[in-house]
Amino acid sequence: MRLEFNVLWVEDQQDQVIAQKERISTLLRKEGFRFQVQFANSVEQASSFLSDDVYGDHIDLVLMDYDLGTGKRGDEGLEIVRQEFPYKDIVFYSGQRTADLAQMVSDKHVQGVFVCHRPELPDTVHGVFENLVRKVLDIDHARGIVMGATSDIDNVIVGLLQKRFDDSHGEEQAALLSEIPKRLDQKKKAFGENLETILQAQHPNDLLSHHSVFTSDDRLRLLGKLLKITGKDTEKLKSFTDYRENVVPKRNDLAHVTVKVEGFSRKLIDRKGIEFTSEQMNALRLKLLEFQEKLSEL
Repeated sequence: MRLEFNVLWVEDQQDQVIAQKERISTLLRKEGFRFQVQFANSVEQASSFLSDDVYGDHIDLVLMDYDLGTGKRGDEGLEIVRQEFPYKDIVFYSGQRTADLAQMVSDKHVQGVFVCHRPELPDTVHGVFENLVRKVLDIDHARGIVMGATSDIDNVIVGLLQKRFDDSHGEEQAALLSEIPKRLDQKKKAFGENLETILQAQHPNDLLSHHSVFTSDDRLRLLGKLLKITGKDTEKLKSFTDYRENVVPKRNDLAHVTVKVEGFSRKLIDRKGIEFTSEQMNALRLKLLEFQEKLSEL
């Protein structure tokens, strides 16, 4: 599971659904997911997207308008979608209140279709979304989403470091390289202090907070230094601090939680004995979304 919820939207008059699109995006973002849309103007174009692995394998939901102009109607498109993906959910809608969408679906014998009229689209899509993600948003899977997203962020930071370094001039590169031994000196000092603490350990639990050299946090700090040195995108540095202080510690806690089983219930308990709740997971996903977007701007 990822932070994006991908929708193939079959609609020939996309300007007519701008309000619905924005409302759906707002509803899903509150759940900690990014709403991503690939529009298709016709059933034929939608079919080409469905058969393309780049799109088809990653489509979470299909929205199908009934009246698609001069091409095939949406009820015909339902059959094509179902042939390509036997179990993918579809929302079939129309701007015409007189259209008997449920009867059309019944006549086509297509299962897994939700029907509504255009103004009701946001609520219907949100309801389908909740049913889909509820299966993967139990506490263990939510943990995996956070761990996977932060791993993706770490990879983006490495790529940005490489690209921004290559794009900078000699003096800027030298200035950045000089930051590496400074950081290692800091870590050497911290390591020495940690070593003293470790040597005084009275229990294995005393070792859990000590980690290895030049971590993902170091790479993030180095990227921040490069932005300062080059004077580019320095306004993003506040988001770096927010990520380091408010996201990374929670992510690290998630890596070391204990799963507490009570009947069919599973809870994640951190090293301080505090439970990670679904609300905290939601807030953490939102933070990850925001930071991913800041990185994409770079």
